[in-house]
Amino acid sequence: MNDRASEKVDSQWPSIVIAAVVCVICLFASGCRSLNHWSQNGWRVGPDYGGVDAAVAEQFTDSPKIDSSVVDAEWWHVFNDPDLDALIQHIVDQNLSLKAAASRISEARAQRNIAAANLFPQSQAATGRYSHAQTSRNNGTAFPGIPLTTDDWSVGFDAGWEIDLWGRIRRSIDSADASLNASIDDYNFALVTLIGDAALLYINVRSFDERLNLAKKNIKNLEGSLKIAEKRFEFGRTSKLDVVQAEANLNATKALVPQLELAQRQALNALAVLAALPPSEVEHFFDGPGKLPEIPATAIVGIPAELLQRRPDIRAAESRLAAQFEQIGIAEAEFYPTFSISGSLGYQAAKLSDLFEGTSFNGAIAPGFQWKILNYGRLLNNVRVQETRVEQLCFDFQNRVLIAQQEVEDGIVEFIKNNERLEFDEANVRANEESRRLSLALYTEGKEDFNRVFVVQSSLVQAQDQLVATRANIAAGLIRTYKALGGGW
Repeated sequence: MNDRASEKVDSQWPSIVIAAVVCVICLFASGCRSLNHWSQNGWRVGPDYGGVDAAVAEQFTDSPKIDSSVVDAEWWHVFNDPDLDALIQHIVDQNLSLKAAASRISEARAQRNIAAANLFPQSQAATGRYSHAQTSRNNGTAFPGIPLTTDDWSVGFDAGWEIDLWGRIRRSIDSADASLNASIDDYNFALVTLIGDAALLYINVRSFDERLNLAKKNIKNLEGSLKIAEKRFEFGRTSKLDVVQAEANLNATKALVPQLELAQRQALNALAVLAALPPSEVEHFFDGPGKLPEIPATAIVGIPAELLQRRPDIRAAESRLAAQFEQIGIAEAEFYPTFSISGSLGYQAAKLSDLFEGTSFNGAIAPGFQWKILNYGRLLNNVRVQETRVEQLCFDFQNRVLIAQQEVEDGIVEFIKNNERLEFDEANVRANEESRRLSLALYTEGKEDFNRVFVVQSSLVQAQDQLVATRANIAAGLIRTYKALGGGW
């Protein structure tokens, strides 16, 4: 019996050798150049990511008007506002969207660990089984001396391991690493966006405080002008038109108050969402009405090339590009055979008491390979799919770099031009205040009609409101600049 088995095995050797030769020939037929690259590339097929170029200016357009020093990550401290500092710290600690982004990092890290675990045996399982079988006495298959009942006890361990000969698994790990980095940068970008949005809303709230304060002061002044017009009308020194004009001016200014209060309440409600608080609780961060914080005279912006490292969304875009780049090698690995080893170890016996005897031991080992042939171009087209996805992400990355530079330039020019406007708005307010004083004095003395007073008072209200709005726009331009620079992480 053993001789026959030996002869059978010997007769199979030619077939085994032929199969091995065919495998080798097919491997070389699939591309000697690719195999040469594989041996020189850490035993991995496919290209390696080496970065991508993007159009970056040497300096910003308004560089002579700004400071090119290194940007402070905690840029909001330039406003020297303790309330703003406390609000941002609370929002960073409590914002729910930021917590969700942090959770996605944990998910990506777990996915990376799953990919890394594939370097070890991909399948392993401890097994255990008991079976009891009984044969019918009346089915005609029972033989004398053969028991009609049988028991089978078994325990063991099965494992299967795909050898990462072509680097498919290692590239999967590299892709997962890049995806993890993208998740971290997504969190950082969410942080940058969050801080910028919170600072802008804070500036809006404080500007509304100042504008409301001015509106209420002007209401009192206009009420005084109305009384003067009413007295002059009572004494017959002027017509009722003066009274009507004074009332119109007063009511137009009063109408500003609910309009400003509405906008301020909406800004506070938006801040409450960022702070993960009900709207009624966010006012605890504001110790009553306040003023716009101190605004620096210059903006520190660094150089455009720093955007590639500072902007988290740019870093995330490149990490996604790198992750997708690894997919090309993973797809190319499908051209080649996969080699695996599977096996099992265990004990098997008819009686539980004999289960762990030495004679009950059994085992098996089964090396093998699998090669996808006659794939009708599916594998090649899958490679092309991954390459076109890389191309798309490359364009997205380059476009993101351009958008980042645009956002910085927009913030800088907003900051600079509103600073230039501030000088004229301040001069306009001073001129209107003097005009109001002179015209009202002349009207009181009966040397001027009320029409000029009406025009001057309307202009003063608008000029004062515009001055506060311009100061708020300067602060907003600075915030948008630092936000676009990627500060805050």
